[in-house]
Amino acid sequence: MSFRFLEHTADVRVECEADTFHGLLEEAARALYATALSRMEKGTTVERRFGVREQNREERLIRFLVELIFLLDTDRFVGVNFTFEPLDNDAFSIRAQGYLCMEDDRAMEIKSATYHDLEVEESETGWAARIVFDV
Repeated sequence: MSFRFLEHTADVRVECEADTFHGLLEEAARALYATALSRMEKGTTVERRFGVREQNREERLIRFLVELIFLLDTDRFVGVNFTFEPLDNDAFSIRAQGYLCMEDDRAMEIKSATYHDLEVEESETGWAARIVFDV
């Protein structure tokens, strides 16, 4: 599992790879926090729960990231560990364990995860996604 930054003219573009779709979501979260924060902690002192119900994997990925951006902006919540529980074919619940960051930890404001140039692919070796964050 990994992520790397790709070149983009105005925003931030990342490529994430993982063995599973849920692993891909975790890597996308790490890329989001690597963009938004100047430093990250490893400890978990706070928990948030939310659900995602979308028709396809692209929408599930974006909805997951938009929820994390919302929690970061409103609560200063940073997710470190994620547990995914399927609810049905189109939905899953997420238990995010993390911490509340300090105002000084913010490096950049991310307005949204976008559908622009979004790619989500499954292959024999796992999952990959290319995501653009609007900053």
